[in-house]
Parts: sequence; C-alpha cells; structure tokens
Amino acid sequence: MVKSLSSSLGLLLLLLSAYYFSRPAIAPVGLADAMLTNIWLPTALMALCTGALLASSGFLIQNSLDNDFASPSTLGIAAGALLGAVLVRVIVPEANLQLVWMGALVGGLLLSLAVLAVSQLIGGGKLPVVLIGMALGLSAGALSSLFMLYFENQTDGLFLWGSGQVLQTNPEVLKQTALPMLAFLALSLLVLPKLALFLLGDTNAAALGLAVKPWRWTILLLAIGQAALATSIVGMIGFVGLMAPHLTRLVLRLAKGENNNVALQWLVTVIIGAALVLAAEWCSRSLLFLGYRLPTGAFTALLGAPYFVFLLFQRSGKALAAVESQNIGLTPIIHARPRVVLASLCALLGLSLFFCLRSPQDVGAIWVNQRVLLAGLGGFGLACAGTLLQTLFKNPMASPDISGVSAVAVLLIAVVLVYFPAANQWQLTLAALVGGSLVIGLLSWGLKQQLSVAQLALFGIVITAFAGTATQILLTFGSSTASVTMMWLAGTTYGATFDRIIPIASVIALCLVAIIPLLRQLDLMPLGEVIPKTLGLALQRQRYLLLAISAVLTAICVSSIGAISFIGLLAPHCARLLGLYRHKHLLPASGITGAILLIWADSLGRELMAPNEIPAGLMVSVIGSIYFILLLLLSYRNRV
Repeated sequence: MVKSLSSSLGLLLLLLSAYYFSRPAIAPVGLADAMLTNIWLPTALMALCTGALLASSGFLIQNSLDNDFASPSTLGIAAGALLGAVLVRVIVPEANLQLVWMGALVGGLLLSLAVLAVSQLIGGGKLPVVLIGMALGLSAGALSSLFMLYFENQTDGLFLWGSGQVLQTNPEVLKQTALPMLAFLALSLLVLPKLALFLLGDTNAAALGLAVKPWRWTILLLAIGQAALATSIVGMIGFVGLMAPHLTRLVLRLAKGENNNVALQWLVTVIIGAALVLAAEWCSRSLLFLGYRLPTGAFTALLGAPYFVFLLFQRSGKALAAVESQNIGLTPIIHARPRVVLASLCALLGLSLFFCLRSPQDVGAIWVNQRVLLAGLGGFGLACAGTLLQTLFKNPMASPDISGVSAVAVLLIAVVLVYFPAANQWQLTLAALVGGSLVIGLLSWGLKQQLSVAQLALFGIVITAFAGTATQILLTFGSSTASVTMMWLAGTTYGATFDRIIPIASVIALCLVAIIPLLRQLDLMPLGEVIPKTLGLALQRQRYLLLAISAVLTAICVSSIGAISFIGLLAPHCARLLGLYRHKHLLPASGITGAILLIWADSLGRELMAPNEIPAGLMVSVIGSIYFILLLLLSYRNRV
C-alpha cells in the first residue's frame, strides 16, 4: 500500500517540479513573478483538480457498472456539456461565466442520464452502453458544431474551450471553483464503502443488505456530476477517466498492493488522473516556442484513443466479445419483388430531382442544380461503399464513417490543405485514398483478431475520434482558411462545380463496372470461407479487390463533398429493410437510397435557415445518430 502511494505521489511531484522549473523565461523579474502567481500556479492547480475529478468519475463509473470501458468520455458527458454551454451562449449572448458553467453542467448531466436510460432499455451490456454514449456524443457534437457555425459571435471562444483548455489567465476562476471541486471529491469518500460491496457482485452485495439499484444510481449521479463540473470549467478533457483507473490497477499490480482496498484504489486513481492532466498541460505549454499552444484536451485525446484501442485487443476485451451478441439483425419490413422495389426507388429519386432541381430561368439555378447532382453522386458512392464494407466485414454496423474510414481520409486531406492550399481535386482524392486504405487495413486486421460486431464499431468510432482531434488541431493552428475548411469538413456541396462532378461521376462509373463481375462472389462472402471453398471458389483476391474499390469510392466522395456521416450506414440498412439481399439488387438500391437521402439533406439544409445554410453532413449526423440508437435498441431487445 505504501509503495503504490509513494510511487504515484512521487510521479506527481516530479511532474510538478518539471512544470515549475520549465516555465518560459522572462527577463523582468516582476513580470515573471506576476505570471507565476496569476497564470502558471492557477493553471497547475486547475489541472490537478480537474484531473482528479475526471479520474474519480471514471473510477466510480467503471466499478458501479462493472464495465472497464465506461468513462466520462464514452458516456457522452463531455459532448453534452459542450452542447449545454453553446446553447446558453446562443440563448443568452451576455451570459456570464457562471451561467455558461451551469449550462455545461446541466448538458453533461442530461446526456449521460439519457445514455444510461437507453442502455437500461436494451437490457444492459458492457459494449452497448459505450456505443450508445459515443453515438449520442457524435449527435451532440454535430449540434454544437452547427450552432458554433451559425452563431459565431455568441459562441466566440467556445471552440477552443470545447477542445479542452486548462490554461488560466485569471486566478479568480480557480477561487470560484475550488470549493465545489473539492466538495465533489470529498463526496466520493462517503460512497466508497458502498462501492466496495459492488466488487462482490450484485447478488452478494444484495445479500449483505445493500440496496443495489438505488446506490448504483446514487454513485453514478455523483460520478456524472464530477465529470460534468470538470468539463464545464475547462472543456472536453477526454479519456482521463478511462485511463486513470486502468493505470491504477497496473501500479497496484506492479507494487503488489491490496487490490481489494477500494479507498487505496480511489486515492491512487485520483493522483494518476491529476498527473495525466498536468502532463498534458505541460506538453501544451512546451509548444509555446512554436508560436502557439495546443489545447490540453488534444493531448489527452491523442493519447487516450490509442489506449482505448489497446484495451479492445487485450484479453478482457476479447473475453467481452465472447459474451456479447455477434449479430445485429435487420428484419425486412416489406416483401416485394426486387424489380418492384428498384422501380419504386427510381421513382422516388425522380421525384426528389423534380422537387430539388430548379428551372434554368431561376437565379442561381446552375449552381443549385450542380449541388443537387453532386449530392446525388456523393450519396450514391458512399452508400455503395457502405454496402461493400458491411458485406466484406460481415458487420451491419460497418460504414465509411462509423468505421473511421472517412475521418482518416479527411485528416489527410486537411494535412494536404494546410501545406498545399492550392491542391487540386485529384491530389485531395489521392490523400483521401491513402487515409481510407490505412483504416481498411486496420479493420481487416481487427477482423482477423476475432473482434465482435460491437467491438469493431467501437474500434471505428475511436479511430474517428482520434482523427477528428488531429484534424481540429490542424485547422485551428495550421490554416488561414479554417472557417471555410470547417464548413467543407462538416459535409457540404457548397463548392459544387462541373470540375468536381465529372471526376466523381467517372470514378463511380468505373467502380461499378469493376463490381459487376464480382456480384456472385459478394453473395457468397457472408457464408464464410468453408462453403465457397467447397464450391471451388477462393475469395481472398476478390475480397482485397472489393476493399480497394470501397476505399476508392470513399476517397472520391470525401474529397468532393467532405465528411458526410451515416449515409454509408443508413442506405444499405434501408435497402435490406425493403427485403433485398442479393447484391445485384442490394447495391443499386443502396446507392439510390443514399442519393435520395443526401439530395434531401442538402436541399433542406439550404432552405431551412435561408439565407444561412446548414451543412448536409450535420443534418445527416443528427438523423443518423438517432437511427444508430434505434438500431441498437431494436437489435438488443430482439435478442432478449
């Protein structure tokens, strides 16, 4: 016990010393002392307090839910807090700091409670609750981005706050928040004896007289309050609540400590959490010599996302795959002849074009019609890519966006735009192709590691979070046209021209020609490897070819219309719900459905807030997140 405490405290003191002695040198002694008193010491103390709160929250959540993957980040608390703060600034533009904090606190509480409520509806499950949290977090993040785009003056400063900004420029903030933070930490000591009983299992805890459900909700509410308070003060500091409890177990194991001593575990977790945020803030400050500093939350996200993937591939993650459902089935809602379904979809596409295209005599008709055509082509391509990925990975939750393919493609495009602002369409497509191929290779490797359907989805969502953070860093500090690029990254056809339409149409046509001879093999791939081999078919080469085609489709679409989410998930599901299974029917039906969805998303986004515009990607993100939750809800309830 003494060894583990001393080692964690020693690490924290070492970091404090490094933070103190490595502060930027300033010639006037009086100015240096003033900066130490008003900036560096308050920043260090704020990092320690918020890190301790987030770590304590993660510890309480993981132990009360018996879920090593649960944390404030994976339950959507941070995304809810950001949305709450944004709404307060939009509704009350002159809101003071305390009111913004209150909005963030309420937002984090409400979203996390929604996650827990939905997880209870589907009957629990360790991975589903994390999937729900991340899906609702994506939806809340899309709404926050929408408000920040269209209420730029009211939400000034919230972009960096949303990335996690521990830096303090006024000691008054620390004075106002120190007492609530310490009070929330002290409340943890009151529930630790009850939490110790949860480690025995619900049955044994109930036998010892513990009211399991009321105490679980009490502990969860305290944990949510701790994380929401920390997030409302410094913004989104991700993955600290996930990493700190795991690192505590590692420290105790190495020190051969008393792993069953809950108080010791909590104390070491709090110290490690404080050390993690302080280390991230130190790294952020160390970049001052480059002329700027990255948000503290960027460092924790870049470290925490790979760590989450590492956990998925550990023994506990693989054991979890064995007990989670491996399939999320889709039962057709109608049974009709494929030709009838395809004809109906074509008719719907025709009606969509009729209502959305403008007469050549209208002002701006050429530009609007180009946007409609680009939206249709982009939706068609993303839907086909999603269909291929779902078949190849035998995973109905695979799609270019959920799997992280689009996010990494966008990251590489952002890198190209930062260093080569005049890059043409084909150069952006090549960058997107490299990024998409990299992720598809990682997913193929994950499939060989026998990850479950839910784990593969989590794998992709974490890749998306990692790439999104890196992209945000690039746009914040590396581009002089960040606002325009952000609009494009949100997914829009605003820049539609025939120079974009011709390449995407040509590539999609070539990909379809390449797919046609492989339709029979696509029908056989969901059957596994044994049956096709007995029929004399070796599908490995065709599988790699189809993976390459899906990467090309994703690359050309992302480089043309930006990061459009959920089309690759929604459209194939809609086609399957219409009773289509054979790929000669499924692929065109998915493509047409994707085209219809994106045409209407773009048209509605253009008209609803005219003359302002809602990016099509944000509209689809909100709709798609709701569908994603409904899919999980229906699938896991059907399993029960």
